[in-house]
Amino acid sequence: MNRDEPDTGNLTHDLICQLADPAERVRQAAAEALAESTWDDDWRPDELIRQGGVPVLVELLNDKNPHTVESAIDVLIAAAASGEEEALISAGVIAGLDAIRNHKNPLIREKVQEALWLLEPVVEDVVMAKPQDEY
Repeated sequence: MNRDEPDTGNLTHDLICQLADPAERVRQAAAEALAESTWDDDWRPDELIRQGGVPVLVELLNDKNPHTVESAIDVLIAAAASGEEEALISAGVIAGLDAIRNHKNPLIREKVQEALWLLEPVVEDVVMAKPQDEY
């Protein structure tokens, strides 16, 4: 790594730690920074997953601050859109999103729908294996 390049692994780790901070403004700032970082060409969702950030984001879905919730969903959407659906599903993201599907904030409801659209398999896409008949 070049000394002029930021260590995205450490930055991700720091932001994940701040997502669990008891101070609302710290959580909001960290969630917004993490959401902003997803627009960077160097953003790596696997780093977020490897460092245990997904369960922390799922916890944030219940935050009282709607800006924090929106940013958490934006990060989950970016991770899902980048091909990390399995890791997100395994970490309980669908259940977390389902719990806020009817959120009072219309923007959050819209983002939840977008995230679920990326994560929930469409019936036509699911391949069902037919069990072998036993005689």
